[in-house]
Amino acid sequence: MSDQRGKVLSFGPFELSIRNRLLTNGARVVPLGARAMDLLIVLVEQANKVVGRRTLTERVWPQRGAEQVSLRVHISALRKALDQSDPGRRYIANVPGRGYSFVVPVTSVSAPASGDFKPLSRSRLPARSMRMLGRSGALAEIQMKLAEQKFVTIVGPGGIGKTTVAVAVAHEMSITFSSRIYFVDLSAVGAASLVAPSIAAALGVSVRANNVVPALIERLQEKPTLIILDGCERLVDGVSAVAEELICRVPTLNLLATSREAMRVEGEHVYELSGLECPVEDGSLSARVALQYPSIQLLVDRVRAVRSDFELTDPDAPTAAKICRRLDGIPLAIELAACRVDIFGLGRTASLLDERLSLSWVGRRTAPSRHQTLNATLEWSYDLLGEAEKRVLSRLGVFAGGFTFEAAVAVVADETVDEANVSDCVWELRSKSMIAAQGQEGRLCLLDTTRAFALQRLAGSGEQNLLHRRHALYFTDLFRQGAGMDGSGWSKGLEIEVDNLRAALNWAFSAAGDAKVGVELAAASASTWMGMALLTECREWMTKAISHLDDMNSGTRQEMVLQSALASCMMFTAGMTETSYATWAKALLLAEGLDDIEHQVDALLVLWAHALRVPNYPDAIKLADRCGEVTEGTGRIGAVATANYMRGITYYHAGRIAEAQGLLELSLHRDDEASRQLLIKRFGYDRKVDNLAGLATLAWLRGSPDQARRFNQMAVAEARQSNRAVNLCGALTFAGLIAYWTNPDDGEAEALVDELSGHAGKYALQNYQGFCLGMQALHKIRRGGEISAASVMFYSGLEKLSAARYGIFNWILQAEFAKSMAVANWPREGLDAFLRAKIDLDESRWYGPELHRIRGELALRNGEGVAVGRQYFLRAIELSNKQASLSWALRAATSLVIAEKSLGRKEAAWRTLQATYVKFREGLETVDLRLAKQVLTGSYRPDSAINSLH
Repeated sequence: MSDQRGKVLSFGPFELSIRNRLLTNGARVVPLGARAMDLLIVLVEQANKVVGRRTLTERVWPQRGAEQVSLRVHISALRKALDQSDPGRRYIANVPGRGYSFVVPVTSVSAPASGDFKPLSRSRLPARSMRMLGRSGALAEIQMKLAEQKFVTIVGPGGIGKTTVAVAVAHEMSITFSSRIYFVDLSAVGAASLVAPSIAAALGVSVRANNVVPALIERLQEKPTLIILDGCERLVDGVSAVAEELICRVPTLNLLATSREAMRVEGEHVYELSGLECPVEDGSLSARVALQYPSIQLLVDRVRAVRSDFELTDPDAPTAAKICRRLDGIPLAIELAACRVDIFGLGRTASLLDERLSLSWVGRRTAPSRHQTLNATLEWSYDLLGEAEKRVLSRLGVFAGGFTFEAAVAVVADETVDEANVSDCVWELRSKSMIAAQGQEGRLCLLDTTRAFALQRLAGSGEQNLLHRRHALYFTDLFRQGAGMDGSGWSKGLEIEVDNLRAALNWAFSAAGDAKVGVELAAASASTWMGMALLTECREWMTKAISHLDDMNSGTRQEMVLQSALASCMMFTAGMTETSYATWAKALLLAEGLDDIEHQVDALLVLWAHALRVPNYPDAIKLADRCGEVTEGTGRIGAVATANYMRGITYYHAGRIAEAQGLLELSLHRDDEASRQLLIKRFGYDRKVDNLAGLATLAWLRGSPDQARRFNQMAVAEARQSNRAVNLCGALTFAGLIAYWTNPDDGEAEALVDELSGHAGKYALQNYQGFCLGMQALHKIRRGGEISAASVMFYSGLEKLSAARYGIFNWILQAEFAKSMAVANWPREGLDAFLRAKIDLDESRWYGPELHRIRGELALRNGEGVAVGRQYFLRAIELSNKQASLSWALRAATSLVIAEKSLGRKEAAWRTLQATYVKFREGLETVDLRLAKQVLTGSYRPDSAINSLH
C-alpha cells in the first residue's frame, strides 16, 4: 500500500495523515510516541490482515530489531491512546501465535497532489460545556476585549478553565463571525515549525511551500475570522511569532489564545482567568447562601454526577466551602475532589485535603492526559520551565499564605541562584501562571495545589530543611523588627504573615527543625499573636517555646517576653488560675531583675487584673499603688497613665467612686498614644476602652444615665475600631449591664449581650461566656420564660465564671437572679438563691447598695416583715450616700417608700426619695425615674407594669 503514503485515512472518529505522521480526533491531536505511530501506520496500511510480530519489528526497528517485550509495550501504549480518545471500541486484536490485526474499517479521505500540505479535515469548534459556572463576567469582558482589541490571550494556571471559557466565547460570537471560527489545539503539536501548518490544516489551506504563513494571510483577507489557538504554552515562542505576523498583517482577523503564559508580542491583550468565587470562612454559612457561589455549585454538580441523591445541607455547607477554598476555586481540582466525596463524604474529603493535598486523584477518563490529575496538570507546566525557574519554584514552596517579592529573594537566593536570577525567575513564574497575585498589596502566592507540587519537588531536591531554616530565620528577623518598633500600624501589618509564622514555628519545633530558632521566633511574634487575639494559639506556641528553654535562655529578656505572653493568654483563655498567677509573678521577678520598667508595668497590670477579677480588692489596690511607685518620676507618660487607670478602676470597683472619677479622667486625657498601642500589641489591653467603660459606669452611678450611655457607645466604638476581641467583650459587658439597669425592656440590653456572646464564643473567652449565660437567663425570665430552663442556663454561666475565676459580677448576678425569681412569683426560691450565693453584705463593692436593697425586697416578699426590709433599705441608702451613688440611692429610697406602712415613716421616706429625685437632670424616662415619679405622685400601684423589684 505504498500509494497510501499520500493519503489521509479515516477510522472510527480518527483521521491519520501518514505523510505528516499526525493522528487527530475531531479538532484534537492525539499524542503518540514515534514507535507507536510507526506501529499504527503499519497496522492501518494492512487493516483487517494479520501482521506478524517479525514483520512489525523489522518495519519499526529496521536497524536493530527489538525484543518481544518492547513490541508489547508499544502496542499497549497505542491501544491506550486510542482507548482514551474513543473508549469502549476495540481497534487492535492480538492473534495468538501469529501477530496483530487492525480490526476497524479504514477509508481514504483525500489524495492530494505530491508536495502539497493537505489539511486533515476542517477544524470543528468543540461543543460548549454544559457545566460552565460563574464565568458570565469573564465571557462578557473577553468578548468586549476581543471586539475592541482583536487579539486576546486568556492566561491562568492549569485546570482553571481557559479552554472551556475560550470555547464558550467562540460560541457566543459565532453569529458575529458568520461561523468562520476555527479551533486549533496546539497542546500536542511536536515542534514550533508545525504551528503554522496546524493553523493551515484547521482552515483547510493547501500549501506547496515550507512557509505556510503567506498563504494563511492571503486566505484570511477574505472575511472576518476568529481563530482560537488553544494550549500555546509548550510552543509559546513559535506561536507568538506566527500570531504576531498574522494579527499585524490581517485586519479582518481576531485571535483568541489560551496559554499558561502570555505571548508578550505586539497587539496582544491579556485576560487573567482566576478561580471560581468561594465563600469566605463562616461557620454559620447556610446551604442556600453557599449555593450562590459558582465553586460550590460546581462541587455539588460533580458530586451529583456520581451520586444523584446528593443534597448539600446546612451543616455541610461550611465544609463544602472549605474544600473549595483549599483548592483555590480551580474547576479541575474541584471536579477531582468531587469524585472522592461519594466515597469519603464531605468531611473526610476536607480532612484528606488538610492532611495532604492529593495531586494524584484521577478525574475523567476522557479528559486530556494533562488534565487527568492535578500532578499531570502541574507537570505539564513544570516541564516548560528552565532549570533556574524550577529550582526557584520548588524553593518558594516553603512560603505559606503568600509572600512579598523581597521575602522571596531573601529566602530563595544563594550561591546557586543569585538575587538577580531569583528576581527574574519570580517574574517569569508569575507570567507563566505558576505564581498568583494575592490582594492589592503587591503580594504574591502559590496556589495550594501549586505549593503542594513545589514542596514535593523541594523534598526530592534535598534542600527542604535548608530552605525551611532560611524561611524561619527571615520571619524571625521580620517579627523581631516589628516587636521593637513603636507605632500602631506595624503589628497589624504583620497579621498578613500569620500563615508563614505558623509554618516557620511548625518546622522549628518539628523533629527536623531547630528549637532554638523556634524559641527566638516565638518570642519575636508574641505581640502579634496577642494583637490578633489568637490567644489559644499564642498560648500553645509560648508553652512550646518555654519547654525548649535552656540554661543560656534562663533569666533573659527572651524568657521574660515568653512568660509574659503565656501568662496573658492563660488569663484570657483559662481565667484566673493559680498557674496563671504564678506565671505572671515569675515574669514580674524577671522584669525586676532586668530593671525593665515597661515589663514591670505589664506584669503588675496583669497581676492586678488577677486580683481585681477574683476579686481581691485589697491586693488589687496594693498592686495598683505599686505600679504608681514604679512609674513615678520616670517621665513615661504611658506608664503613668496605666498606673492611674489601675488605681481608678480598682477604686470604683471597691466603691470609692469620687476618687475613681478623677484618676480615670487623668488616665484618659493624659496618655501616650504610642505606649497605649504598644500595650494593645503585646497583650490586647486597651486602657482607653476600659477607662471609657469605667467612666460610663461611674456616670450611671452618679445619676447621669444619658451620659453613661454616651460613654458606653464611645467605649464600644473604640473597641470595634481597634478590632481587639478582649477589649470589645469588656466594653460590651459593661454596656449590656448598664442598659439592663437603665431600660431592660427596650431591646438594647439583649442586643448587646447577644453580640457579646458571639465574640466570646468565637475567641473562647470563658469568663465572658459565663457572664452572657447569666444575663441571657435574666432576660429569659423577664420575658416570662420557663424558670427551670432559665435556672439551668444561669448556673451553667456561674460554672464558667467560677472555672475562669472571674468573680467581679458573681454576687450582683446572683442577686439579680434571686430578684427575678421573686418577680416571677417564686419568692421562696429567690431568697434561697440569694442565701446560697453566700453574699457578704459587709464587703465594699460598687454595687453593694443594690445587694442590700434586693435583700430587703426579698425579706418583704418572704414575710420577714417591714422592719427587716426597712433595715436593709436604710443600709442601702447609707452606703449609696457614702459612695456618692445617686442611682442606687434612688432605688433604695423608692423601695423604702413603697414598703413603709405607717404615715410618719412613709412621709420621712418620701422626703428622702424627693431629695434624691430632684438631683437628677437627665434620664427622666428611664425605668428607675419613672417608678420614683409614680411613687412621689401617688400614682404607683403594686400591680403596675413597673414595680419595686424592676
